[in-house]
Amino acid sequence: MDFGTTAAPAHAKEFQAVILAGSGSKLFPLVDEVCPKALLPMANKPMLFYQLEWLESAMIIDVLIVCQEDAHKKINSYIHNVLNVSERYPNTKVEVVKVKGSGSVSADALRHVANRIKTDFIVMSCDTITNYPANKLLDVFRIQSPTFTALFHEPLKAEGDAGAASKKDKDDDLIEYVGIDHSTCRLLFCVAGDEVDDELPVRMSILDKYPVVNIHTKLRDAHLYVFKHWVIDFIAKSKIQSIKEELIPLLTHFQYSERVLKREGVEKFLTSSANFDQFYTARQLSSTGGGFVDASRSASMDAHYAKLRGSGGQRGRGGESGPHHHHPSVGDGSAASSAILLEGEAGDEASDFHRQIMCTAVVARDGSYCFRVNSVPNYLEGNRALIKTFGPEELVPRSVERQKGCQVGDSIIGDSTRIGEKTGIKKSVIGNHCVIGKNVKIINSVLLDHCVIEDKVVLEGTVVCGHGKVSELSNLKDCQIAASVTVEREVQGKNETFMD
Repeated sequence: MDFGTTAAPAHAKEFQAVILAGSGSKLFPLVDEVCPKALLPMANKPMLFYQLEWLESAMIIDVLIVCQEDAHKKINSYIHNVLNVSERYPNTKVEVVKVKGSGSVSADALRHVANRIKTDFIVMSCDTITNYPANKLLDVFRIQSPTFTALFHEPLKAEGDAGAASKKDKDDDLIEYVGIDHSTCRLLFCVAGDEVDDELPVRMSILDKYPVVNIHTKLRDAHLYVFKHWVIDFIAKSKIQSIKEELIPLLTHFQYSERVLKREGVEKFLTSSANFDQFYTARQLSSTGGGFVDASRSASMDAHYAKLRGSGGQRGRGGESGPHHHHPSVGDGSAASSAILLEGEAGDEASDFHRQIMCTAVVARDGSYCFRVNSVPNYLEGNRALIKTFGPEELVPRSVERQKGCQVGDSIIGDSTRIGEKTGIKKSVIGNHCVIGKNVKIINSVLLDHCVIEDKVVLEGTVVCGHGKVSELSNLKDCQIAASVTVEREVQGKNETFMD
């Protein structure tokens, strides 16, 4: 079979994508009925922009955005009138689907659009922002043909592992115990910290099959998954409510518990969806296939096959006394998933159905950024991370009016913003059409569009929502100011929320 080197045509539909646009209650008061979570600006672009660009980079041409009823009109208007997807992504179909109540998140949302999903599919949250190469993640899925592939990442400072994080950000409920067998890239379990007391229980059935398991506490689930098509059929017939808390643990459990797999009746979904992947089966039976693929360095399937041709096809069996094992160095205990075993474990007597359940994990590293904007601290830290991706000429556009003595460093300034004399702005994002007075200091803060900051104001770690105003001589640290709210003059605030 000749896979060739020609890229797939733009009209080919290998994957569909579902973007889950939830309510964003943890981002209050930054999101409200006027600004839904999916449209909350990050570095002066709506969050949703970043997911669509990421999907476009992988030529995903069928995208469903699932949101609540009250956000549907605004998101739909942005997609078709502001972003103008028909011109920006001419080969892509983007549809905004509204659901009632809390059904705009997780498994409920997938159940609502299950009849529209006809292929293997990508699920991502609208608050996941990454530049990890989409095709790098998809190639892991293509080559190994798992039940799902999940993207993991290391936390930003505000997410709980750096010295600058607050005590609240270090709570156990932000810790995840992630078990990965790095010799096979298998994701074995992912347990939230609040589910663990003094000890982390590990089933003997896992240790029997995987004697060496790396348990990480510095990795976070990016809420970005690639699933086999049969999983949507399974969700549609199940009572699962949460992808992260119910579906992912159950699928990982299927890997090492055939009894649970049979109890859940998964065989019928595997059979009805013809999930016996022909490419994967051929690789198992091939006399030149098998072996390992370094997912952290293989940029595409073409590169993988070029390596196999050049090496004569490394085999996991044959010419050796046993199966080929490769254990990448673990380093600090958070090593990236790198080696992928394409063959089954030696001596594995599981049924053919059981062999089809495989869960894999990829870690966003190698200079990539990946984070979730699911809290106010993460919102601030995420904006600062995006600042680093801008070129010097992009940070301050020509339309910005800067008075004498104004200093701007490591910051993004929006169009048509005016900055007064002797004002200093550092590591901040300033929206469009803002007015900033004289002798103002803004550090590690975010101002959305049309904000007014009067003279001699100091802002640090503060978010000012659209049309917000801070009157002169005020000093605010780690505060949030809701949209269209005015903070009176000479206010001294710390860890406060200002609302009407």
